[in-house]
Amino acid sequence: MSLHDNLAQKAREKGKTASEFTKASQNHANATWVFLIIAGIVWYFFGWRWALIPIALGLITVLQSISSTMIAQRLKNE
Repeated sequence: MSLHDNLAQKAREKGKTASEFTKASQNHANATWVFLIIAGIVWYFFGWRWALIPIALGLITVLQSISSTMIAQRLKNE
């Protein structure tokens, strides 16, 4: 059983629905765009080294979005 299968099972036990995870996934995707825009602004004014901070945060939100989507798919299938 994979990590996302376990997380979906725990979410199901807590009464969470697929729509909640779909909404969370979209929120994380929107946050990713914000962090990438901030990274571009920071890069323009302060250089690429400082831009690595919002880029790293953007990568984290991408992973959260993917994870939420995978959990939502597993909850929809059952």
